[in-house]
Amino acid sequence: MGIPEKTQRVSNTPQTVEKALDIVEAFVHAEGSLGITELSNKLKMNKSTVYRILQVLLGRDYVHQDNKTNKYYLGYKILTIGGALLGQIQLREVAKTHLEELVAETAQTVRLAILDQEEVVYIDHVEGRDPISIRLQIGSRGPVYCTAAGKSILAFLEEKERNNILARCAFEALTSKTIIKVKNLKAHLRQIKKNGYSFCDEEYAKGVRAVGAPVFDREMKVIGSIVVVAPSFRMKHNEVRTFGKKVKETGLAISRKMGCPVTK
Repeated sequence: MGIPEKTQRVSNTPQTVEKALDIVEAFVHAEGSLGITELSNKLKMNKSTVYRILQVLLGRDYVHQDNKTNKYYLGYKILTIGGALLGQIQLREVAKTHLEELVAETAQTVRLAILDQEEVVYIDHVEGRDPISIRLQIGSRGPVYCTAAGKSILAFLEEKERNNILARCAFEALTSKTIIKVKNLKAHLRQIKKNGYSFCDEEYAKGVRAVGAPVFDREMKVIGSIVVVAPSFRMKHNEVRTFGKKVKETGLAISRKMGCPVTK
C-alpha cells in the first residue's frame, strides 16, 4: 500500500512536528517495518532528519526497532492513543440517554466533559428546554480549576496527578468569585469529594452557575464529568443540593454502564 498524499501544511506549524507526523503516518500505511532509507525516499526527507525523529519516537515508544533488520515499526503507544479515543466515543454513546433524561428533569443544559491537560473539553451536550437556558458548543473548553466539570474531575483524581495539574495551571480571576489560591482550592475539592458533586458559583462566568459530578470507568478511575449549567436565577443557592443529587445519580448511572462497580 502506498503512502497517501500529504495533507496541506499549516503555515505556523513547526516543521519538525509536521515531519514527525509524516513519519508516523507512513508506518500506518506501510505493510511492514520501514528503514531509514525507505522513509527518506518515500517522504523525500533527509536521512539524518528521519533518524533524529525516529530516535525521539523510539524513546517515547511510538515506534520499536527490529534488532535483526534495524528497521522500525509502530509501537504499542499508538494503541494507547487509539484506546483513549475509543473510550471517549464509548463514553458519549453510553452517556447520551442519561444527558437527555437529566435535561428532562431539570430543563437546563447538560454537558459531558473530559480532562485535557489543565482544561476540560466538552465532548457532548444536550440543550435545555428552558427558553432561557445556556447555549453551548461541543468541543469548547474551560479551565479545570474554576468550572464544575473540571472541579468534579480534580476532586477525584489521585493526589499526585491532581497536584501536577494544579502546578501547571495559570490561575486567573475570571470573576470576583474565582478561587485562585491553591490552598483554598484544595480545601474546596475535599468538600466536593465528600459531597459527591461540585458547584460552580459564577466562578467561570458572571451570571452562570453549574453543578457537576464525576464519571468513573471499570477501574474506578475518574474519566470525565457530567454538568448541569444554568443562568444564576435558574439555579438558586437553596436548589443546589437538589441539582447536586440529580447530577450525582446520573454520574453514577453512567459509571455503572462504563463498568464501574459503584453502588452509591
